[in-house]
Amino acid sequence: MVELKEVLEKERLPYPDRERLFIVLGLLLNGRISSGKAAELLDLRIDEFWNLLRKLGVKYDLLDEEEIEEEIDVYRKVFESGS
Repeated sequence: MVELKEVLEKERLPYPDRERLFIVLGLLLNGRISSGKAAELLDLRIDEFWNLLRKLGVKYDLLDEEEIEEEIDVYRKVFESGS
């Protein structure tokens, strides 16, 4: 039987710590953490994280409900201060 570690070593992944990457992706895809938290845990900027997901072929909604609410709050503040 092929060991998971052997498979991971053969894969070309655009992130140096493969084990950490897969743990974080597992948490993200199971809804346990947000994409912002995933980026933080991988020590990446959010745009770098989104690019990493794209390179890996991971299909994920970039914003979850909490992040959408945060974005809406930011936009409201911007538009209110501009009027």
